[in-house]
Amino acid sequence: MKSIWRGAIAAAATAAVVSGIMGAGSAYADHADAVGGVANGRTYTVGLFGDMPYGAKGRVEYPRLLEDMNNSYIKFSIFDGDLKAGGDGACTDALYTQSRDWFNSLDHPVVVVPGDNDWTDCWGRYGPATGGYDALERLDHERQVFYPTDQTLGARTMTVTRESAEHGYESYRENVRWVYGSVMFITLNIQGSNDNLPHAGVDGETRPDSEIARMTAEHQAREAANIHWLQESYAEATRLGLKGVLVDWQADPNFNNEQKLQPLQYDGYNEILPELRKQVLAFPGQSALVHGDSHYFKEDKPLKYDNGQVVAKFTRVETFGDGNTHWVAVTIDPNDPNVFEFSPRIVAANVNDR
Repeated sequence: MKSIWRGAIAAAATAAVVSGIMGAGSAYADHADAVGGVANGRTYTVGLFGDMPYGAKGRVEYPRLLEDMNNSYIKFSIFDGDLKAGGDGACTDALYTQSRDWFNSLDHPVVVVPGDNDWTDCWGRYGPATGGYDALERLDHERQVFYPTDQTLGARTMTVTRESAEHGYESYRENVRWVYGSVMFITLNIQGSNDNLPHAGVDGETRPDSEIARMTAEHQAREAANIHWLQESYAEATRLGLKGVLVDWQADPNFNNEQKLQPLQYDGYNEILPELRKQVLAFPGQSALVHGDSHYFKEDKPLKYDNGQVVAKFTRVETFGDGNTHWVAVTIDPNDPNVFEFSPRIVAANVNDR
């Protein structure tokens, strides 16, 4: 989560998820369900959440959210990063194992995306008590804990394709894709804190020039891997004739400088955002970007054509987080021209409980 901005939650009412939903997708371990669902073009629902649990109260609320998701008919879920608040102590090994245990308490498969509080900020961005770790070592550790095989986390797992299977991209186990029904899902390691592109004196940056240079090199290499994965995945979605693509990453990319930041606070997204726009425009179907980071639930259409008109086939959704321990459901209907329908899911026990 960026220390330079905090979002306030947008008010939202709980929306009902379509009952009796059946999913579809060749990535699913249940092959019969996959083939039948694809053939029948059936509707299904996916859970989206991230930036939690934050603080002691968040750790009380988090199991309620996981129970609520287990009680909902969702095929799988995606966690868009941040296992803790930036100030919630150091990035100890226990942070990742406890988080893995929570993810595995979900009855369905869960795909986990790294967050900046999980690694880029572990050097101590939020004070000495939050530091003591090398950012790149923590990312490598997170990869070992969460992505040891081609299976997701969750009590029931799902097979995904990892970018690390490709020569030259062996490190990027967190970048995955899978097809379910008529939609391709893509995850990318794109982080808050300017995607680990540091500048001296900006956003709490106090490390020496040599460390800034090392992190800059990491950002550039990972950026190239992210662009490669995005391009290749969209090409595959087009080849398969899919109706939609959903991209999930952690960072709030500050579309159109909506947060009124200085250029050095968000120049880490100067390459990935134009590439995303390029792929969205070229793809015949619908696209969605889901992210966390700023903890403000919202759904909008921030991309525009060169003539200033909105790109109607692109939707951005930001999930809840921080003091608002709720989740978002996305229902995929291949018979709906919009493909995606997003609904905030409010966990009743986590409303006004602090």
